[in-house]
This record gives sequence, structure tokens and C-alpha cells, in this order.
Amino acid sequence: MARGKGPWTHLLLVAVGVVAVAFPAFASGKAASGSDVTYRGRTARIVAAGIVNFARLARVEARGPHATGSLTPSPLPEPQEKPEPQSHITLPSPFQAPLGLLEGGPSVPSPSPAASFLAHADSPRVGTTSSVIPPDTDGAVGRDKLMVTLNNNYVIEQKSDGTVLSTVSMPTFWGPAGALQPFDPKTLYDPYNDRWIVSAVTDPESGSSSILFGISDSSDPSGAWHLYRVDADPADTAWADYPSIGFNKNWVAIHVNMFTNSGNTFTQGRLLVIDYPSLRSFAPGAGLVTGLPSFTTQPAVTYSTGENTLYMVEHLGSASATYRFWTVTAGPPSPVVTIVGGGAKVNPLGPWSIPSGNILPQSGGDGVDGGDSRILNAVFRNGGIYYAQTVGLVGHAAAQWVELNTAGNFVRGGRVNALSGAQSYAYPSISANARGDILLGFSAFSSAGFPSAAYAFHAAGDPASSMRDPVILKAGEGAYVKTFGHGRNRWGDYSHVQVDPSDDTSLWTIQEYAATPLGSGDGAGRWSTWWGKVSGDGGPPPPPPPSFIPPKCVVPNVVGRRLAPAKAKIKAGHCRVGKISYRISSARRKGRVLRERPAAGKRLANGTKVSLWIGRVPRR
Repeated sequence: MARGKGPWTHLLLVAVGVVAVAFPAFASGKAASGSDVTYRGRTARIVAAGIVNFARLARVEARGPHATGSLTPSPLPEPQEKPEPQSHITLPSPFQAPLGLLEGGPSVPSPSPAASFLAHADSPRVGTTSSVIPPDTDGAVGRDKLMVTLNNNYVIEQKSDGTVLSTVSMPTFWGPAGALQPFDPKTLYDPYNDRWIVSAVTDPESGSSSILFGISDSSDPSGAWHLYRVDADPADTAWADYPSIGFNKNWVAIHVNMFTNSGNTFTQGRLLVIDYPSLRSFAPGAGLVTGLPSFTTQPAVTYSTGENTLYMVEHLGSASATYRFWTVTAGPPSPVVTIVGGGAKVNPLGPWSIPSGNILPQSGGDGVDGGDSRILNAVFRNGGIYYAQTVGLVGHAAAQWVELNTAGNFVRGGRVNALSGAQSYAYPSISANARGDILLGFSAFSSAGFPSAAYAFHAAGDPASSMRDPVILKAGEGAYVKTFGHGRNRWGDYSHVQVDPSDDTSLWTIQEYAATPLGSGDGAGRWSTWWGKVSGDGGPPPPPPPSFIPPKCVVPNVVGRRLAPAKAKIKAGHCRVGKISYRISSARRKGRVLRERPAAGKRLANGTKVSLWIGRVPRR
């Protein structure tokens, strides 16, 4: 989506706190006005397949050579964007009559986590020095194990305490399917068939660009997997980006955005539809629907054993607050997908701006990239379709959630949004359990702290469209600056929330936070990911997080340095540059620091000014 002229361009929206709007009149389930638009696909050929045993692969990789030396930057392909109009908003505030706030949220914290531990940290891919950004935070929850799938490594953990059981690099996992450069991992757990489903894409900007998918042989992710690769574009002119995956009892659906290999121009959306029963038998039939006017359409993870329709939702316009609602009603060999109502639907929560650029605040470093407003996940549960996305408000970002009915009409929704605008919430994901509780996970950003993992909870008995106050799941440990010189301080690109299949009521989330930096400056930032389990039993709220204590100013030794690097080193030491004076010096010391005050090594209050004396030669 095209970047606006500024971080919060042209937004005239009223900023509110944790807000919500419910529209019971829209919940009837009647079909929308307008004619449906239907697209049909044809058989897709699987060009490669492979079988791996995860635990065995991990043992082989662990015995292999271990690369040493400094980290090698490995930025993953950025989520490509298509132009989105960012016009002046002249509509009245959506929070005035007749769209007034029908219900307010309870001013109580969300419940504390029942479990909380590390998922996987920022570390090189196994056997390499390759350091990736971003992690593409994702993972799934099984009966007794957790599976973390990130752009660096795939990790299997003990569900009870997070003990790491085995680790495999992402390229090694997908190698048997013929993937050369896999990225954008997605993982789901099907509680009805007790299988793990994985997806990714590979080989960006290449004629070999492909869609990857696979399924575990059993409920144990440490065992065998069947993996498959489908050519994204047999004409070899476009490549597939940003897979979105969902399933129901009939099909697994993977949507991708297609961009030209030369110039990265958006061309169309494509949907790979896989016959699910045949996939579980390791003889999958697949169909590909091409030429779709869709961008990052998100198929729903379907929590139902009887639902025959696979629902999908797509963000359309921020300034217009619009979305499109899709259905899959037939699978291979000739899949059928439909835009319900034929066009855009309006989200009555009202317009927002595109949260693009490094606009998410943090202490001690540049801002963090806000991404855009694409829908990041969707689930079908209890007759509704829930989805989550990041929205830009006045000077900050909020995590927006929505519930639709099966006709695609708005039922309820809201925004986790700091009333003061001092905090931003981004990269959200959502799920609902059997009794109607909802968990919204996201990352939290503030100029008074470091990027943190967080969530907000809605209990089934709470006011229908409310969300309880956010809770920090894992506080950030330092400033995150890791651009590898590419400009965007990337985060995300997404996160995940899932219902625990063991009880169908507990909700798990995997979220990103900033770990302790290694060194200083660009590239020193370290992301990390964290698991949290929320039981939803109405337990006491957690204790408040410790107050943010600004780091001390440790005066660095900059004598002999030129002015620009001296300034950068002073800033990295959490100090400020004070008065700059010039003194006559030798030609050799011209432009270099002759003296500094306070003296190097002193530990002083955050932001203490450091005065500098710079050398200059006499004027002739």
C-alpha cells in the first residue's frame, strides 16, 4: 500500500481510548445488496514434494559445521504494497450520532497470563551467521507441544514450560520441497484432525517463485512431515509474496499477492485451494484461482466440524474504512471463490490512516516501522468471523478488531487505543474460544519504554464490543534499531493467537518484543518472541509493570573523533550534545574533538549534556 505524505497524513479522526462499537442491526445475516462476483480456478500442478522427520533433521543439522564470525545481515523480502488512496477525510466523526458509542469497556485490566516464557530469540539460522529481519512472528499450539516458526529457525518446545526439544533452520526444513529462499512462515494446528499445517513462499523476484505448504503425519510435530511446492507463476514473470492461510473441513486455502519480477509492480491476487482430506492422505489435489482483484485476502481458521464454506476477508481502503468479504464454496479441480455483494463493505468504526513508516515510538532509538493496515489473521468461531489489523489514528497506532456475520456484515468491533496517544499498538492477531472469550495480542510501543509484547482480553460476559485494558506480557529490554541500512526499522510482520486444543478455552499468543541490544547503533537491536497463555478464568489482574527507569548517561570518550561520529557516540551513551566551542589547533586535529566535559566514563542522569571543544586552524 502506497505510503502517504507523512506518518499520519490528513487524518481528522477523533482519538479515543479502548473503544468499541456494536451494530445489532447489521447482525441479521441477510445477504448484502449488490450482485456477487465469482471467480473460478483450475488444477494446480505440484512441482516438487518431500518428506522430512523434524527431530532427525534437527539432530543432523546440530552435528553439522557451526559457522563462526560476525553476523551476516539477511533482510527478508519486505511485504510488498499496492497503492491505497490516502485522501482528506471529510466525514463526520464515526463516534458522533448516529454512530455513537453504544457500550463502553470495563475499566479493568485483562487477566494475568497462566503461562509465560520465551518462544525463540533473535539468533542466526542454525549452522550459519545469517541474521534476519523481521522474525515474522508465528507459531501454533498442539496437545502437548508448541511449534515456533520464524524466518530464522523452526523450534519445537514443551508446552508445559517452553523447554526446547529441537530446532531446524527454515531453509533446511523446506529444502526437500525444492525451496531455495523460503520466507513468510505460517503455521496452524487443526484440533479436529490433530494435524499441523505449514505454509510459506520462496524465491522472491524469481521465475522459480513458489507457494509452499505441508502437513504433519500426526499430532507430534517432532515426527514426519509431507511438504509440497506449487509454481506461483508458470509464465515466470511474477513472484508470490505474503501468504495468508486458513482452512475448514474441506479445504486449506493460501492467498498470495503477485508482483512483477522486474519492478515489483502489483499485478493480482492468487488463491491456492487444496483438498484437505486428500492432503491428510498425502495425495493432495490442488487448484489455483488467478486474476483476482485481491490484496492480502485472509482465509479464516475455521473452528467448526460442520461449516462447509471457507470465509475470507480483505482490507480495502483506510480513508474509506472499507473491506471485502469473500467465500470459497468449491475446491479442486475447479475451485470457486466469490466476492459477497460484489464490492466494498463499510466498517462503521470509521476511517483511519495508513500506519506506514518508522512511526511506532520507543525510548533511546529511532521509531519502529508500523507496516500497513492489511488484515493479519482471521478466525471463524461461534458463527462469526473475527479479524485484526493495525490502524493509524491521530499521531499513534491502534490495534483494531472486528466481528462479521456469515453474510460479511459488521456485527461488532473496537480499537485498543491509548486515550492520550502516548502508546501505540500494532501487528495484532485475534482468536475466540468455545465460550465466546476473545484474546487480542499485539506489540506495544511508547517513547517512555521499549517495544513490548502485550495483549487485551474480552470475557464472554463483558459488554459485547468491549476489550479490557492492555497488559504487558513481556516488557522490552532495550531500544530496537536494526535496519541493515535499508531505512525501514522493520517489525512483525505479524503475530498469532490460537485456542488451546486441549481444553478449547485457554488462549495462547506469540508476540514480539525488543531484547537486550548487542552493542550500539544500527544493527545492535535484537528482536525476540514470547509465549503467553491466558486462561480467561477471571483471575486477579497482574501487578503493574515496573516503572520505566531511563538508562544512565555514560559519557563516552570522543576525544580525537570527528564531530559527526562523536555526536552519534554521545547519543548512543544516552547523553546529549551540549555546547560546541572551537579552539585553535594543529591542522592534523582540525575538525576533531580536543576536549570534552564532563569527563569520559562518568555515569550521570539520562540526557546529560556533554560539551565539546573542536579543533580549527588559525585564519590567514
